[in-house]
Amino acid sequence: MQEDFILKADPAPLELDQSRIVLIAPGLQGTGTWFSQRASGETRAFDGQLSLIDSAISEADVEERHTLVLDAQTPVVSAGAVRGAGAVADDELLLRVPLNVNEAALILYRDEADIVSFHYREARSAQTSTTATRALDSAGQDEFRIRLRSGTIKPATGKSDVEVRGDIGCLVSKVIKVLIVRLLPNQTGKAVVRRVKAWEDKKRADQGLHGGDADQLLAAAPKPLKSLQALAGKKALLFIHGTTSSTEGAFHELKRFPEFLTRLYAAYDGRILGFNHHTMTKNVAENVRDFYAEFASAPGEYSFDVICHSRGGLVARALAKLSDAEIARFVGEPWQRPPGVKVTIDRIVFVATPNAGTQLAQPERIPDFVERLTNYVNMFPDGVLSIGAGALMSIAAAIVEVGLPRLPGLADQAPDSDLLRALSAAEGNGTADRYFAFRANFEPSGNLVDVVKDAVVDRVFGPIENDLVVPTNGVTSTPTFNLPPAQCIAFGPGDGVHHTNFFKQDKIQEIARFLGVSKYRE
Repeated sequence: MQEDFILKADPAPLELDQSRIVLIAPGLQGTGTWFSQRASGETRAFDGQLSLIDSAISEADVEERHTLVLDAQTPVVSAGAVRGAGAVADDELLLRVPLNVNEAALILYRDEADIVSFHYREARSAQTSTTATRALDSAGQDEFRIRLRSGTIKPATGKSDVEVRGDIGCLVSKVIKVLIVRLLPNQTGKAVVRRVKAWEDKKRADQGLHGGDADQLLAAAPKPLKSLQALAGKKALLFIHGTTSSTEGAFHELKRFPEFLTRLYAAYDGRILGFNHHTMTKNVAENVRDFYAEFASAPGEYSFDVICHSRGGLVARALAKLSDAEIARFVGEPWQRPPGVKVTIDRIVFVATPNAGTQLAQPERIPDFVERLTNYVNMFPDGVLSIGAGALMSIAAAIVEVGLPRLPGLADQAPDSDLLRALSAAEGNGTADRYFAFRANFEPSGNLVDVVKDAVVDRVFGPIENDLVVPTNGVTSTPTFNLPPAQCIAFGPGDGVHHTNFFKQDKIQEIARFLGVSKYRE
C-alpha cells in the first residue's frame, strides 16, 4: 500500500490516514509518499532493488514497517534557529509513530547524498548503559526529531578513485525508514545483548580453526580441520580476522594474487589456517580460550606466524603474551591451557590493528560506531564482506532496547581498555622485532567528507590521522613498542587505502618479506 501527501511548509501536524503517522515539517514544501511494509523480496519503485541496508534489516530481525519518501528541499536556516523545547525548526522533521504492545521504533534516514543516520526516541546518556527506552507491555507512540540535511552526490577525487555510489545510486529524495524493534523480556541489564548474539550465532556460525587450500580457506563455508596433530612440531601460518568479519570477509581480496598465495602455501608446506570467532559478544580472552579448546584432544607443541586484520591483531597479541591467570581474569572463571599443549606465536603481521585502541570503540560511542560503519559499507563496495552490515543493524536495535549495550569484543578495543593495559604489561620492552604492520592515513573525498567531518557522525578522531576506523599511528606505536619504518608499510592520503581494502593493494605482498619468506617480487 501507499499514500501520497503534500508538504506545504506548514507548522501544523499532518496525519497520514493509513499509517496514523504524524509529521510536523514547517520548512518542507513538496510531495511525499508513504509505503507500507514490503513483502519478502519486493522492491520499491524509488530504488528498484533490494539494498544492502534492506538485507541488513532482515538479518537483524527488525521490521521495516513504514517508509517515507520526501521530495522536498531542505531549507537553509540561520545558525540561531530555535530548536528543541517543543519548537520545530524549518530544517527539522518531527515524526510521531504509533506502536503496539512491546514495540519500540528506530528511524533510519538517508538523504539525497545517500548519507545514513540513525535516530532514537530518547537522548542517550554515556552513564546510562542499561536503560530501556520503552517499558514492556505498553502501547503508544514514539516521537523523533530529525535534523534534515541537504546533499547531492559528489564524485570522489584523487588517486583513490573511490566510487561513491551507495546502494541505490543517485537519490533524488529523502528516504525515512521506520524500523520496529520487538522488545525482549528481561533484556535490560543483560551483560550481552541477545539480539547481537543471535546475529553472530546465525551469520558467524562456522567457528574455530579451518584450513585447506586457498579456495577452501577463503570460502564462505570453510572446511573444518579433521586433525591438528599433523601441525605439531612444525611452523604454520594463521589468519585472524577483525570485528564482525570472518576469514573469508577479511582476507578474500588476497585471491587477486594467486602467485603470492602459492608462495605462502609452499613456504608453510600447506599448513595455513584461519580462525573464525565471535568478535562482539565475546571478548579477546574468550577468543583465546576458544582457540585453545581446539587443541584439547591434540597435545603437542605448535608454532604459528600470524597475519591479522584489525581486532584480530589483539587476539594474536593475547595468544602470544597473556598468561593463563590473565586469560582467566578476563574470562571471569578459572582457566588454563589444555594439558600437554604449548602454542608459540612467532611473527605477527598487523593490518590496520588498533594496537593503541580506537576512539570508535569507546562504550559511549557505540551509536557513532554503528552510524559511521553503516555509511562506510554503504559507500565502499569492498567493505561489504569485511564488515557485517547485519551486525551493525543488530547493534542499532539493541540501542533501542537497552540504551548503550555492553559489547565485550568492542570494548576491548577502546584506548583505555583493561585488555590493552594488560597486553602492554605482559609484553614489556623488546617485543617489536617480531611485529610488522600495514597502516593507512585515508583522506576522504566526495560524500565521505560529509560522513566523516559533518554533523552526521561525531568528529570521532578530530585531527588524528586514521583509516576511517583505526588511528594510523596506533597500529605501530603503543606504550611498549614503536615499530621502525623497515617493519611497516605506510599508505598515505594519496593512496586511497582505507580500513577494509588493504588486501587488494599490490604492496600487501610485502607480507612475504615480513614473514621471512623469499621475496615475492624479485
